[in-house]
Amino acid sequence: MRIFIVLFLFPALLSAQKIADMFTLSSAGFEDSVIREYPGKSDSELFLATKRWADNIISNSSDAISREIDDQYLEYKVFVPQAFSIEDNGRTFTWDAMFDLAFKFKDENIRFDVEIVELSSPDAPTFQIVGGMNDWAFYAENNQPYPLTSDARKIMEEIVNDFIRGVSAYVNRDAEIPPKK
Repeated sequence: MRIFIVLFLFPALLSAQKIADMFTLSSAGFEDSVIREYPGKSDSELFLATKRWADNIISNSSDAISREIDDQYLEYKVFVPQAFSIEDNGRTFTWDAMFDLAFKFKDENIRFDVEIVELSSPDAPTFQIVGGMNDWAFYAENNQPYPLTSDARKIMEEIVNDFIRGVSAYVNRDAEIPPKK
């Protein structure tokens, strides 16, 4: 009986994901989902508004789309050039960011999921989310944030939270764009 319960509950535990009000960059990346409710909007309306947002905001959105299920799911690879810069010892380093941005539409809601695919630069050191003493990273190996990269971490959070604000503006064309927090 115990084995049955464990086998039955284990997949549910694996699929459980935390929900947040906005994206926060942790040592595990953007690990939470953000869900926004749009009362009175059908899955189809939410899907089309998100596609309109992508067509106007994402360069080459038709090439950037990686998965699409009509009225249910959209996923894009989003490239953000010069996403953030860090000044260190009189030198400024700039990195580009590539995100995997997914939207799931269900019951007047959009679930937003973001993953950092790559942080790159042609002339800056390699950057990672978690790194050692000699690495460029947002967090140390003990999961403590590096002070030098705290502004860059906030910029990355603003970028991905702006995705939500932008989509919301397209869904609610008559509504005001929510202010940044």
